[in-house]
Amino acid sequence: MADLNKFLRSKDRLKEIHNYLINKRAEDEKTNSFINLVEESIKVIDNKMEEFKKSELIKS
Repeated sequence: MADLNKFLRSKDRLKEIHNYLINKRAEDEKTNSFINLVEESIKVIDNKMEEFKKSELIKS
């Protein structure tokens, strides 16, 4: 369960960064690149959380 909490904390932090970048007024290629990177990172964390949950069910 501790590992799942680490995933959640990381995802929450990435969401904060994402919101900051989205709300930033300056639209440029670098900012858009960071936004895409953060969005992909959130997707990876979601996938890892699902894998972790499945592995925990198998262990039980």
